[in-house]
Amino acid sequence: MKDSANETLTKRLVSIRRILVAVDLSAHSEATAFYAAAIAKNFDARLTIVHVYDPVPVCEYTCESTYTVLEKVREDLEELLDRLTKKIQTTGVICRSAFLIGAPAEQIANLARDIGADLIVTASHHPTFLGRVFKLDKATSILHRAPCPVLICQDESTPGQCSKDRSFGSVRGVAAHPSQSSRDSKSH
Repeated sequence: MKDSANETLTKRLVSIRRILVAVDLSAHSEATAFYAAAIAKNFDARLTIVHVYDPVPVCEYTCESTYTVLEKVREDLEELLDRLTKKIQTTGVICRSAFLIGAPAEQIANLARDIGADLIVTASHHPTFLGRVFKLDKATSILHRAPCPVLICQDESTPGQCSKDRSFGSVRGVAAHPSQSSRDSKSH
């Protein structure tokens, strides 16, 4: 009797209905989004994938071609976000995307408030010394501004490469660890 009372209390306290997954559209973003989708599936939650474009400040002496290049970069990022959203939708999770412009941590925190997010999922890329000095990894900034809990997925790959052997949990039949998948295939 005590176990069912604790379970009921836990379900009431841990109610995740809306998950916001913040991605930078790097190679690790897909793994982060699929991990968030697995959480969403377990809690029957809705997922919003957000990318915040932080445009490069340009001075008044730039030419029109600079603006054209920046607009093309923005369009390419929007296309990548749309493709990622469509991949996540194939898992059966209700998923939408948001493309925002501005300071990433502030925009993500504001969106989380607007949609009533219960959890934010993002990634950390283990920045170099200079990356830490210039605050290039946004996960910590998001953590400090978030109106809800933040889950930070660690990217263990080397800079510029995505670890293909690593997955985040059992998503669409992918085992949590490569060694587990070989054991599972032998048992089937």
